[in-house]
Parts: sequence; C-alpha cells; structure tokens
Amino acid sequence: MAVPASTDAVLDTTRSVRSGDTMTPRLLVITASGEMYGSDRSLLNALDALTKHFDVTIAFPSDGPGVEAAQRQGAHTLVLPDFALRRRNFRSPSALRGWITRVRSSKRSLDELHTAQPFAMIYSNTFAAAIGPLLRRSWKCRHVTHVRECPLEPRWQIKTLCAIADHNSDAVLCNSYYTEGLLAQVRPHIATKTVVVHNGIELPDASHVVVPRAVGALRISCVGRIHPKKGQGVLLDAAAIARQAGRVWELHFYGDALPEHQELADALRAQVAASELTDQVTWHGFVEGTDRYSHCDVAVVPSVYPEEFSLVCAEAQAMGLPVIATGPGGPSEILQDGSTGFVVPPRNAQALYAALVRLDDDREMAARFGALGNQVVRAKFSREAYSNSIVAALKSRLT
Repeated sequence: MAVPASTDAVLDTTRSVRSGDTMTPRLLVITASGEMYGSDRSLLNALDALTKHFDVTIAFPSDGPGVEAAQRQGAHTLVLPDFALRRRNFRSPSALRGWITRVRSSKRSLDELHTAQPFAMIYSNTFAAAIGPLLRRSWKCRHVTHVRECPLEPRWQIKTLCAIADHNSDAVLCNSYYTEGLLAQVRPHIATKTVVVHNGIELPDASHVVVPRAVGALRISCVGRIHPKKGQGVLLDAAAIARQAGRVWELHFYGDALPEHQELADALRAQVAASELTDQVTWHGFVEGTDRYSHCDVAVVPSVYPEEFSLVCAEAQAMGLPVIATGPGGPSEILQDGSTGFVVPPRNAQALYAALVRLDDDREMAARFGALGNQVVRAKFSREAYSNSIVAALKSRLT
C-alpha cells in the first residue's frame, strides 16, 4: 500500500543519496494520477533512469497501482489529498472550494519536506499536476513542466495553462512536435522553452510479437479510458457500417471510466445494443500489459481530436499490429501512413471503416504493416532513448 501524507511519510521521503562526497540532487515529481494510463506509464518508463541520477520523491493525488510500481523502481512516494487539476473541480463553487482546500493541504505537506531537506528541482509530469507551479513560486527552485496532453477546449483553459507554464517553468517538455506546435499557437513565447522528447516504451520480447491472422473475423483492439476524447463511439459506428455490409468484426475495448464519465460508458453500451453489435463487442475494463494486443489483428486509436502522442500507437506497432489512428497529430510521428498503418480524419466513421476494410481484405498487407511498424518503434521509441532524453533535459536545467 502507498504511504499517506503523515509524519512517517516525511521521515521516509527526506532520505537522500550520496555518491562519494556529492549529494545526489533531490527531485520532486508531481503527477496527476496513481493509475496506469498514458502519463502514468510514461513516468514509470523514465523512472529507472531518473533514480540513477536523482533522489526521487513522487507526490501522487490518489492511491493506485502506479504508486507501488514507483516504489519498486526506487522512488519515495507520497499520497496526498487530490490536488490534480480536473474539470469536475470547476463544476460548482463547492467543488472548487474543496479542491482549493486539498491543494493547500497538499502544499503544506510538501513544504514540510522541502524545509527539512530542499529539493533541487520540481518536475510536473503533466499540465494536470497543477501544484508544481505553486511550489516553484514558493520555493524559488528549478521547475520543468512535461506536456503530454493539450486540451484545446475550453480555449481559456489551454491559454491559462500555457501562461502558467511559460511563467513558471525553466523548460517545457513536449511529447511530440504536434504538441509543441499546439502550445506555440496558443502562446508563441513558450516556444523559447520547449523541448520535444518522444515517449518511449518497454519493448516486448520478440517471442511475444504477433502476426495478424490470415483468416477469420478481423479482431480490433481499442485501448484507452472511456472518455469523450477517445472516440470509442466512432469505432462502434464503423463496426455498424461493416455489419450492414455483411462484415462481422470483433471489437475489444480496454479501459474503464472515471465517475464523471460513467454516463458516457452507459451510452456506449446502449449504442452497441442499438446497432446489434452485442455479440461482437467485449468490454474488458482496465487491463495492463501485452494482452491488450496479443489476440488482435489491428489496433485502432479513434480519438475525436488527434492524440498528442499516443502510447497505444507505439505499443501496438511494437507488438506487430498495424494501427489506424486519427490525425494529423502525434500518431503521424509514430506510424507511417500507408506503410505501418493508416491516418484517418477524426469523427469520420466512414473513413475508419474504409481503412479497416483494406486491412481486412488484404491480410498480407496487414502483416507487412505490422512487421515494419515493429522495426520503426524499436529504432525510434525505446524506453532507453526516452528516459535518457528526460534525464538530460532535467540535468541541463540544474546548472
């Protein structure tokens, strides 16, 4: 279990590491989730390298499997009242007051740690780790913001987040050139601080890489939390078009819903029933690891706004699957359109259907796409290359 904010937690996380006569710099990582979705997994993928160069403490806004995973990788952990920036905190005055109270409580706990033994740097793992800029202003230490998601609506929100990051960060890491471009459109000056670091993944053993099947109903993997952005409904629409055309595809959805999105999850199940797809759709909930891809023939990322990066795109290709993703966007920097998969317009079920038909009708092409995608990801998106780039970016801002 994770260690909650307490006196014992303070004692545990103020330990430091010495190398010879040199004190290892203390790094406070602020993250927005203790779960194992995109930004959480990206942080864990860099953690082994970070703990070799920093004495790492990670502040979590909630418990979850990511907390214990971080502990196993050598980081000190602290679970605090939920300080993460979430839209539900702004839906009513009482929700906002509750969030402000939690932020203040979390800041007091971190202030105690910093007073006992100062941190050299704060690393905010996402925009949603909103307490990082507050600490930077209070402690006057180095601060790096990592932008992994860039919400375009409402407009005031992204403008505010960009302004805060610009004023309170020594560097702004972006997970793709697409993300960097989005930030620059909103706030041109931030481009003077941005550094692009493509995410990396733990590459699967060659024995686990799959080959899309030559025959049988096309099996489609869709990995992602049930969320308005993720576009599961567009994939269901494409499957309904396929059913009307006499094609029967198997759809496997991996991911659960936050409480505020339970209504969307219910609506998607209703959509399945209305489209007579019940016998073709399986809702697996949250599943970790390669099982999300190993029994499928193609992976789909049907987001209604292009993903800023898409770990799913990289993971699926590493597993040997062709990928269809919406774009242009971050996935356009991972998959090669027409060679390892297809990029289709967002919210276009007909285009998604047409791309899936091409892979369904030409299974040899699907296998070629998957094999080449595996090579591309191994060459460009390894965990080692990613984590080394993160370490280099952070260390360069310490001097």
